[in-house]
Amino acid sequence: MSYSTFERENTFKSTVTFTSGSTYIDPVSNLAYIDVIKPDGTYLIQGESGQRVSEGIYQYYFSTSSTDPLGLYIIDWYGTFSYDTPWGNMPKHQREVVRIVKVKQE
Repeated sequence: MSYSTFERENTFKSTVTFTSGSTYIDPVSNLAYIDVIKPDGTYLIQGESGQRVSEGIYQYYFSTSSTDPLGLYIIDWYGTFSYDTPWGNMPKHQREVVRIVKVKQE
């Protein structure tokens, strides 16, 4: 598994790209949400709206504190997308894993 590593007590940017084939697409009402789940299963962020950068691309800045656990965090981006007939609107998720460490070693 490949993941990015960040130092605890810093601010990070998470970016998601939603596509259909090779075409960028926005969720219904241009609303993409983000959850960040800590290694212990609790939420660092839950149900926050991401900032739309351009068609199909959203970002969100988040920070960890000195009391947040070290380890692997799950970032879950999601929104509702129109799949037309017969499916209508349905949710779509995109996830990534990041590692939070005390000191990043280069």
